[in-house]
Amino acid sequence: MSQALTGLRVLDLSMNLPGPYMTWLLALLGAEVVKVENPDGGDYARALGGGQSSPFFVAVNRNKKSVALNLKHPEGRQLFLDLLDFYDVLVEGFRPGTMERLNLGFDTTSGRNPRLIHVSITGYGHDSPYRLRAGHDINYLSMAGIIGMTGTRDGQPGIPGVQVADLAGGSLLALSALLAAIIQRTSTGRGQFIDTSMFDGSLSLATMVFAGVESGLERPEPGQMLLNGRFPCYGLYRTADGEYMSLGALEFKFWQNFCLAVGRDDLMGEQFGGPEAVAEVERLFASRNRSDWIELLLTADACCEPVLSLQDAVNSPLAQSRRMVNRGPDSRRFLGFPIKMSGSPPPDDEPAPDLGQHTREILSQLGLSTDDMELLSRQGVI
Repeated sequence: MSQALTGLRVLDLSMNLPGPYMTWLLALLGAEVVKVENPDGGDYARALGGGQSSPFFVAVNRNKKSVALNLKHPEGRQLFLDLLDFYDVLVEGFRPGTMERLNLGFDTTSGRNPRLIHVSITGYGHDSPYRLRAGHDINYLSMAGIIGMTGTRDGQPGIPGVQVADLAGGSLLALSALLAAIIQRTSTGRGQFIDTSMFDGSLSLATMVFAGVESGLERPEPGQMLLNGRFPCYGLYRTADGEYMSLGALEFKFWQNFCLAVGRDDLMGEQFGGPEAVAEVERLFASRNRSDWIELLLTADACCEPVLSLQDAVNSPLAQSRRMVNRGPDSRRFLGFPIKMSGSPPPDDEPAPDLGQHTREILSQLGLSTDDMELLSRQGVI
């Protein structure tokens, strides 16, 4: 059975996390993804914790091919332009202006292939005063006000355990825009330039929160909002053994179920109580071990679940039932494809490519002979 994006061909110039995670999803949806990497080291993630076998690189570059091509060399640039005739999508994560300096900006690439969709993932966008500013996930979340309202009830800010700006603000919104552009291209016959900013995406994630702030219902601070710990019904609670439970009884029926299950009818009217009510629920959870709470609330229908470590989450029956854990040929485990489609099953998991592993295979489309490619290799082009 073919996948949803079978036939879509992608040239991927991106590195590290935002672009590679997006193109990994494309690969598992059936697209052919070719990483175009600098022959001198390739994707920076290859050097993180293990060289060619870096677990960080492998995690988001499975099911892809790799071409080692020096785009700063005139021959390399020309080969890349020639490859555009065979591909539908170009993905890159350079700072604005980098592709233009390589003479590979959208005017040039779309001139060569008018159907090309060029996806650019940057920190602050192509037309902002911060366009050339360096940054990472923590910076984008800070500039978007996300870090400023994330943390403990005593006001200490916290850093999310996963890269929210990179993945949600960058990868997933870029993927959404790309899929929309593919649909539009079926009627217009033309590609387009997609400007995805991780700052924009992160700020957009606060859409519902901002509505509350603008209406005066929320204070965008750690532990002072409806969904970050201000009220007893929605928060994290330490148990007697030092573990934690998460309570999300936002609707009254769930709060009612919680109160009845724990034998505290007196708390029924304190769902949105103040600090004293929060403290009382804290004392309640501190009276038993986490395992006791899990057993007590298992069938309570109260939106109360244990706070698991990543290892416990991966090993859980829930993750196993959802086929969220795969095992590679070397028995190393990887997280699986998060999208389930009845008519588009993901392909078998393939290992991440070695640097330049598919260079000759991909360049053979251009009619280059073995001697041609040997010469290009001696010249440092491939």
